[in-house]
Amino acid sequence: MSDVLHILDMLAWFPENISTYGAELDWMFAVIYWLSVAIFVLTFGIMLWFLVKYRYRPDRRGYNYHGNNIVEITWTILPTILFVGIGLWSDSMWETTKYAKKVPVADVEIVVMGKQFGWYFMYPGADGKFGRNAYNDRTARETMSATNPFGRDSVDPAGKDDFVMENQFKFPVNANVVVRGSTLDVLHSFFLPHARVKQDVIPGTWMNIWFNCFKTGKFELACAELCGGGHYAMRAEYEVLSRTGYDAWLDKKNAEMIVLNGQATTAPAADAPTSDTTSAAATQTAAPSTSNAAKH
Repeated sequence: MSDVLHILDMLAWFPENISTYGAELDWMFAVIYWLSVAIFVLTFGIMLWFLVKYRYRPDRRGYNYHGNNIVEITWTILPTILFVGIGLWSDSMWETTKYAKKVPVADVEIVVMGKQFGWYFMYPGADGKFGRNAYNDRTARETMSATNPFGRDSVDPAGKDDFVMENQFKFPVNANVVVRGSTLDVLHSFFLPHARVKQDVIPGTWMNIWFNCFKTGKFELACAELCGGGHYAMRAEYEVLSRTGYDAWLDKKNAEMIVLNGQATTAPAADAPTSDTTSAAATQTAAPSTSNAAKH
């Protein structure tokens, strides 16, 4: 019997949980899942029993049955009580993970932009604050384009040190990470299976997403919404670093931006995304460059 239950247990197929609220979400999933299994077995068990008990026999005559009010009221009321109960029970978890008023103070804040078929991640620089962009200024959305996905203002001094990464981002362990997510084109879904995060991101609006991971390592970000022919390839990698490792990485990126901004005073930098292994190239109108994470 235990072997059968193990095969039926979908949680065994889940990726490892690394999120502070993941265990509660997993428990909620397990309760709803096993309730569903029990109701399925009960319902189809009764149906099979009736099929066998009242199967055709030559010596048995059928008769008309006009229903039973008590049975019909019962099977209406019981599911209603069950669904309302689950809704009330899960509301606190939904509030914790989804309500804007429950988003904690950010240790790291990242602005994320989805597009067919990839992800851009923008961090504030050494000053710890973003320059003018489409997230903090609605009017800047008019300047968004393939080469300036965040609608960054090229003349705003506060944005000179902001930098962008493409299809990868980093943050420290045991930190509240707050993501502001939107898209350039169609509906996408920001899905971190290990962190138990899944949030649709929509063109023209910004979604608040937060999580706190307690384990270091490299993990996958995927788009969980069918968004076109290249949907299967819309993946990114995120790395949870130790606090010292994150600070060292951030200092390196800030230093790269200082060098690039110094070079930009004598020659314009190319607008091209860069990876974490190359120099962080991003002018204010530039396409994604490397990453910049707010150090707190």
